[in-house]
Amino acid sequence: MTDFEPLWNNKTAVSTDALPPSSDETADVTPPIGVTPPQVLAQDAATGRRGAAWRLLYWIIENDPRAVVAVSSLEDDRLAQHLLEFIAMSTWADKSFVVPPPLRSAHARTRLCTLFLPESGMETARAEHVLKAGLSDKRPAMRETAAHILGIMRSRSAVPALIAALRDPVPAVQLQAVKALGRAGGASAVSALMQALHRVDEQTGSQIFVSLVQIGRTAVPSLIEASSSGSAWMRWHCIRALAEIGDSQALPALVQALRDPDHSVAWMAAKGLVKYGKWTIAPVLRLLTTADTTTWLVETASYVLSSQCKRNAKLKPYLDPVLQNMRGATYKAATPYVAMKALRELTEAGLISGKA
Repeated sequence: MTDFEPLWNNKTAVSTDALPPSSDETADVTPPIGVTPPQVLAQDAATGRRGAAWRLLYWIIENDPRAVVAVSSLEDDRLAQHLLEFIAMSTWADKSFVVPPPLRSAHARTRLCTLFLPESGMETARAEHVLKAGLSDKRPAMRETAAHILGIMRSRSAVPALIAALRDPVPAVQLQAVKALGRAGGASAVSALMQALHRVDEQTGSQIFVSLVQIGRTAVPSLIEASSSGSAWMRWHCIRALAEIGDSQALPALVQALRDPDHSVAWMAAKGLVKYGKWTIAPVLRLLTTADTTTWLVETASYVLSSQCKRNAKLKPYLDPVLQNMRGATYKAATPYVAMKALRELTEAGLISGKA
């Protein structure tokens, strides 16, 4: 999902076509096109006048700079609140809002989302204040959209509110909070996301790991700790996330995972280790000298070592005997010795570092 993927097709969103016109529709007349100044339209729209909002939004979608200036210069939270409501609910000031097709499109709402971004519309402090208040709105669509836009903003100040949103009763809101925390980052976000893994549904749980990858190195220690979980699902996702982050401090955990009792976890570790290049060779050979040479360890270790041979032909004379031995009938007894010999010879040749 990109930063600007729309939310309005979700179940929590409301279709404008399904909204009947209100009884006072005729009392809120659309201003003549091209006559009323944008500043006046912004002020009237902030008070809840849908006619003024209609024209202001139209000018914004048309990329008229005067309309954006009118939004950014208006010191009134109500306009931002109504904009958020329109993006989330297709209503304005809690009233039905029948607008022309160009204003109902995903592009239109994406364009309106940008008004909350720094240097793209309204003042950042006002935008964050309104969006954080939106996280506590009684309407799920408002909370979901507020979390989504805060994620686009990568708002660090909103992290505590987004962490609280992880406990929202609506899964769609939780999901957007998880995505937003991935973009905002920080150690507190990592801790909260890891704790949330034990109570969210599978879709949100999978997204948590995507967000942890986005956060990057800060998330590595927590992922390493969780990679020894009793849950194979948890271990698989942790190993995958560690491999995608690619930080050197995760290397020992990935190597140990080659002997994981769950085959899918072991193979995820093997595939992840390949990207570390020759730095995997010494720890993998060392593992073969100390661990029980099981069938699965032979498969995963062979995959890692043979991949390095393909990358660097100089390694082949040293690693081929190890690979051939692991395919033989006496692999359980002979592998530790052959691996130790290869480790010593590669280190003496200066092709790898023998240090742990």
